[in-house]
Amino acid sequence: MKQLLTILKKDLRSYFDQPTGYILNIIFVVAIAFLYFRTIDTTNEASLRPMFSLLPWILSIYIPAVSMRLFSEEQRDGTLEILFTQPVRGTTVILAKFFAGLLFITIGILGTLLIPISLSFAGNLDYGALFAQYIGAILLASSLVSIGLFSSSLTKNQIVAFIISLTISMLLLVLGLDFINITLPSSLSILLQDLSPLTHFSSITRGLIDLRDLLYFISIDIAFLSLTYLNTKGKSLNSDSPQYRNLRIGVGSLVILSLLFAWFGSSIQGRIDLTEDKVYSLAPSTKNIFDNLDDYVTITLYESKDHPINTALTARDVNDFLSDLDARSEYIKVKHRYPDVDEKDKEESEFAGIPPVQFNIQRQGEFQVKTGYLGMTIAYANNKEVVPYIESLDGLEYKIASLTFKMLNNTKKTITFIDVPSSKTNASMGSFISLLSQQYDISVIDINDINNIENTPDVFIMAGGNYENENIDLISAENKIHDLILQGVSFFVLVDTVNIDRNRMIAYPNEFSGARLWEKFGIIIKNNMLYDLVSYETLPFGTQSGEVLLPYPYWIKTPPNDSKVTGKVNSTLFPWVSSIELIKPLISNIKTDPIIITSPTTSIQYDYQDLSPNAKFNSNSDNTGSQVLGVKVENNEINPEVTIRSIIVSDSDWLTDNIAGRNQSNYALGMNMVDWLAQENQLADIRSKVIRERTLDWSSKGSFFSHQSLTKNLNYITTPIILILFGFARYTNRKSIQNKVFKNEK
Repeated sequence: MKQLLTILKKDLRSYFDQPTGYILNIIFVVAIAFLYFRTIDTTNEASLRPMFSLLPWILSIYIPAVSMRLFSEEQRDGTLEILFTQPVRGTTVILAKFFAGLLFITIGILGTLLIPISLSFAGNLDYGALFAQYIGAILLASSLVSIGLFSSSLTKNQIVAFIISLTISMLLLVLGLDFINITLPSSLSILLQDLSPLTHFSSITRGLIDLRDLLYFISIDIAFLSLTYLNTKGKSLNSDSPQYRNLRIGVGSLVILSLLFAWFGSSIQGRIDLTEDKVYSLAPSTKNIFDNLDDYVTITLYESKDHPINTALTARDVNDFLSDLDARSEYIKVKHRYPDVDEKDKEESEFAGIPPVQFNIQRQGEFQVKTGYLGMTIAYANNKEVVPYIESLDGLEYKIASLTFKMLNNTKKTITFIDVPSSKTNASMGSFISLLSQQYDISVIDINDINNIENTPDVFIMAGGNYENENIDLISAENKIHDLILQGVSFFVLVDTVNIDRNRMIAYPNEFSGARLWEKFGIIIKNNMLYDLVSYETLPFGTQSGEVLLPYPYWIKTPPNDSKVTGKVNSTLFPWVSSIELIKPLISNIKTDPIIITSPTTSIQYDYQDLSPNAKFNSNSDNTGSQVLGVKVENNEINPEVTIRSIIVSDSDWLTDNIAGRNQSNYALGMNMVDWLAQENQLADIRSKVIRERTLDWSSKGSFFSHQSLTKNLNYITTPIILILFGFARYTNRKSIQNKVFKNEK
């Protein structure tokens, strides 16, 4: 160990004794920061995944440049032979150089830590996932360093060593790309993907440390370090000697075993979920549902034996999840069927309603169509539910849990939409209604029929609309709605006080929005429009130069602030929304509380006819501040005889397919609100954890001294300045020591 540390210190010190080491690290940190900030200018995502997506390609150039000198320089100067003639094991020398190179590169990787530190002031980062991402980066660096070390041992020329290392590294990374593997037979493409470090690194950057990914990187390290040992040790042996022949057999066997272990280690189970919301672990609600089974739940997975490359990785994740679920309870049975190779399984899948999915695959210069299966059925007692196709792991837990929950509960709660002119219906809210129908019985009634309704639902939904109609008895409907609320019937109300003409991009007041229905509850929905110059959505708009992405402040991004009602959804999108003012309710025994509040940078606009991205936004201290968008209505008593629950939101567009399709968190928020109203809270934590989004909320943008610009510029210059100052201090210290030595000699 002492010899290893001595050589390690010598090699690590040599990096910092020359300007090259500082230059390499400065270029690396500045390059990764520049590319990352350019990416998040459009995504506005409070996550470092875009940076770690770029990292493998930057490391594939950076690490060969760092590691090319480790053995090449020793061979060129003739010191390698001297080193191996010393009483030092060859493995000690190789490991010392390996760890020296890895430590130097780790310093460069950790030099990017200023990025998440600075972003933490603008967004809520997932620190568990961040830790996993840096662990993954170091593991990836270790495999590339072992390749660089092997390449350096092949030649005295550092440039040649750099080219060899770069070629091998790029080749392995490219094996993980879909456009390469999609041209190959499925079985071969899957094997090649498993051999690529990119596949295993991408898995870790999600925040999930999988045992098989760790073992993969260890196997690659062992393989290339073994080849390095063979190459360096073989130079001191006669190529015809039995000792060299035995060495080749031993090292060759070790390399083959390591590669096979890296290749076929996918069956090894065991993982740690470091994400903040435990996205890849079973939620408490899921555990509660499956821990209390009184009969068997059978999950039958219909998948291809020979998966198309399009579904291979998803199938792996799905099988892992089902394994975790299977181990949870003795009442869960997981079966596997392979319709592509078994005719009986094919007939069974057709009968179950799981068709083959077609994929276009480019192979040998032409497009081919390949079919694949990845669907499931869930059976409990005499009930069966079908998931025809699983697109990804995201949302799968909620689908399984909600479908099982529905089968366990024979009676479904009911939701009734109140239809008025211009209200949102299946035409614009189809996806949201489809989600609701998985758990609730859905019906629609006319607003005039509310007085004659026979079976009162658990929740009424009023989604926008215009009440300017002589056939609507608004006073009678208002009195009936108030009575129903006080009787314990829940209402989910979306009010549009402004009408939007999307074709002409103009707006005008909706004077018959039904807002007055809620004034007795102390809820005043203003006839205005909000915009936010800091937290907004970026949208494509047509210009003379073609379609470009432009900031659109009328579409506000804001997190809900009541997790009991909204779950853990932390980023939702509200387009063309108005503000709500809360006053003292005229009805006794109730209270109102905000559940959605915008950021302090939100401004109010009363002259809102122009909705284009070039509209005039005159924000100032008088019209800017946090605004209420959503309110909940509850009992004022601690233990009431009747539970009162209602929600009013000052916009209805946020749950339409056009808007919620862009921001999936809107669906989660809407579903969680309905679950709270129907007092079905069992599934809220599952749905929220799979759709949780994180956005950056800059306090200021644009100018040189704005929050956004300062964050960028500090990352560009701070780490380089620290490295330069460290290098200068080290240089000064070395010169001081040299001067003392020369002075003593005199």
